[in-house]
Amino acid sequence: MLLVNLTHNGLFKQLPSEVQTLLLAACELVTLKAGELLGHQDIPPKVYFLSGATVALVVEEPGHKSLAVGLLGADDAAGLGHVAHDPQATPPASLKLRVQTGGPAWAISAITLRDLALQHPALLIVIARHLWQLVTHVATVAACTQTLDIRARLAAWLVLSAQKACTTDLHLTHEHLAHMLGVRRVSITLAAGELREQGLLNYHRGQLHILDVPALMRAGERT
Repeated sequence: MLLVNLTHNGLFKQLPSEVQTLLLAACELVTLKAGELLGHQDIPPKVYFLSGATVALVVEEPGHKSLAVGLLGADDAAGLGHVAHDPQATPPASLKLRVQTGGPAWAISAITLRDLALQHPALLIVIARHLWQLVTHVATVAACTQTLDIRARLAAWLVLSAQKACTTDLHLTHEHLAHMLGVRRVSITLAAGELREQGLLNYHRGQLHILDVPALMRAGERT
């Protein structure tokens, strides 16, 4: 049986022991399911410290193809924007938090986390640093969308998915990957076929295994 512990989360590890104790007492262990949309039913809003699941930041608008602009994993928390959010402001409805890989996470009310951050500067600094890193991450993913072809974008997303999930065995269907990359399913099938022919990965019925991470990383770089 897998032992799930909040100490597996990279953000939690950065905190002093006193703050870790307070945070752990306020969190609840939950299991996130692949495809689940976070936040739309959370009243009050929640923050999820990930310790097994991965969560994609996806732009979804009616009548348009969706597009993932970021991915969160074991070093991240989903929903941290709620901590610094102005309650009078309206968040962008098109930006969604959608679970890519199901797994455990630790949920805490955003209001509770905000109160803790105001009382403990070390927690506030970790949250602020992570939000800035997230801005850089989203910018990097957006740049890949503009400068790479579909094959390279797929390779880069698979490498990112493996890094965030801490495994080279992924459950990702071609339909899901098309949803993340904002392209047609047939485009993913063709690109994945090329990567498989090069010996970089294997896949069968949604089960994908990366065979050569360094080579796949090179395939996802600008040429």
